[in-house]
Amino acid sequence: MSIESFEKLKTFFETAPVARKATKPLHKEVEVALDLGTSKARFTMESGAAKVLHEPAKDPDFTLFMPEGAVKHITSITSDDVGEFGVEFFKLVLDRNPDRKVSIHINAPTVRLLGHGYLAVLAQGGMKVTWWLLKN
Repeated sequence: MSIESFEKLKTFFETAPVARKATKPLHKEVEVALDLGTSKARFTMESGAAKVLHEPAKDPDFTLFMPEGAVKHITSITSDDVGEFGVEFFKLVLDRNPDRKVSIHINAPTVRLLGHGYLAVLAQGGMKVTWWLLKN
């Protein structure tokens, strides 16, 4: 993955209104490993705000395997609707194209995932995400 793609991902999660809304309920101990192909990064809430750092995760809740096409798609979202963002993310999870497909590996136990606020993020997506998930 190019440094340009990493920077796009970093900028998106640290500044995009939809990303800031979506990550607001997450606990400060949240850490997500980002496997970007040839590069490793981590998403963290350590400072109380979303940060994407160009270093491997230490103890991730889960790992996202994100090819460059997925990064480009996620970072091109301009809507501030968390539901729309959620639907676009889950579309990438179900995508059959390996250049766009996001894979998820759960590293943490369920109790930790619940305690870190991930359900609150899903709840922000509301009925838009719920109906999309039920249909797909």
